[in-house]
Amino acid sequence: MRERVMGALLMLRLVAGCGVLGEKEPFLYATISNSCAPWDGPAIDPHFSSTPLKCGKGDVIELTVSFWRELPLHDDQTFVLDAKSKWGGASYCRGGEQPCERATVGTIHIEKFGRGKGAEGTYELEFPKKGRVSGRFHAEWCQIRIMCG
Repeated sequence: MRERVMGALLMLRLVAGCGVLGEKEPFLYATISNSCAPWDGPAIDPHFSSTPLKCGKGDVIELTVSFWRELPLHDDQTFVLDAKSKWGGASYCRGGEQPCERATVGTIHIEKFGRGKGAEGTYELEFPKKGRVSGRFHAEWCQIRIMCG
């Protein structure tokens, strides 16, 4: 009997350990580029995906964070997302498909930013259906030509 209990506990630890060790950040790939705000002013958008991004058509963008205000971005900058936020927002599109859902709360921290170089930081966002997503990112700069206005 004792061996069976010990064996069951060992199996439980192995299974639980695999779940924790096997867990990964939802979006391993990120890019960042110039964009346009809803009123056609300048913006900067980091894009996140679970598949590699190539800065072009065919990219499956699953998470987009848009910075419209408090630009230019700089090192050590934190953005808190709530109902009163005016700096931008975040949207999750399952598999890159519409419709997307907007994050209701969250925090994005830009640790390092360089226009033309990229950005590094962390994100923690809450979506009504998707739930909580969080992770670290290193976003490569995408040089794209964009005309706002």
